[in-house]
Amino acid sequence: MNTRVVRTATSLAAASALICVLSACAPVDSAASDVEKGEGSFVVQYDPASTPENQTEQTLWQQAGLLEAFADAMNKTVALPKDVAVVAKDCQEANAFYDPATSSISLCYELSASERSSLEADAVDGDAAGEEPVDQQLLESARAVLYHEAGHALLAELGLAFTGREEDVADQYSVYALTDSEEDADSLITVAKIYYLNAQSVTDVDELPFSDTHGLDAQRSANFLCYVYGAYPERYEYLVQDGTLDSERAGGCQEEFAQLSAGWESLLRPHLRSTNGS
Repeated sequence: MNTRVVRTATSLAAASALICVLSACAPVDSAASDVEKGEGSFVVQYDPASTPENQTEQTLWQQAGLLEAFADAMNKTVALPKDVAVVAKDCQEANAFYDPATSSISLCYELSASERSSLEADAVDGDAAGEEPVDQQLLESARAVLYHEAGHALLAELGLAFTGREEDVADQYSVYALTDSEEDADSLITVAKIYYLNAQSVTDVDELPFSDTHGLDAQRSANFLCYVYGAYPERYEYLVQDGTLDSERAGGCQEEFAQLSAGWESLLRPHLRSTNGS
């Protein structure tokens, strides 16, 4: 069975979502996905935003068809035992989460609004030449967050066994989903950048959440850089040359990426839709 179809479908749908930002095309209709009868699927819902800041992010996501493209790609590849809701909503906090009790993924408008402030401040303070537009970076980040939460959902809904910290495994699923093409892999540089900016905002070591189930933002930034370098070492050699990625860590990144890819391919193989071929 060709498990790379999982990531290929993801790449095509995600790329179309980003293009829509510039062309204002209509959102993808996830109901048109090739979902087999009797099987669960990812179901999209946008709740109305209650503040101007959140409405900006809702409009961005809907015009891009962000949730629809994600659900469409997942529904074409992975068979679920029941529906999983994918909800964009107000959360009163900058967050995103999967809830096993309700089989739902929540993507909070506040998360994108918070990242917008960080990216705009960074563009003012630094050299913005050659940078992608902020809206595009926000879509890339939100897309990676969706696949992170999908990692949690797949582990729970499919009863997948894993070792290590679940948050690390979920991060690795987002990498697995977004490295089938070099273009999509570029978006993970944005993800690493945002984690780096978050890490820079903490000035007191006592404020670091050492007991949190997530890795520290600086660690997650370094991990994403390592994984994307491991996927395409020639393309991202500049990360090592300019010191963005530690050279000692870089030496093992191809093996790290190979391990995470093989792990997720093995976990998902029994759950791929038959339409993907065998």
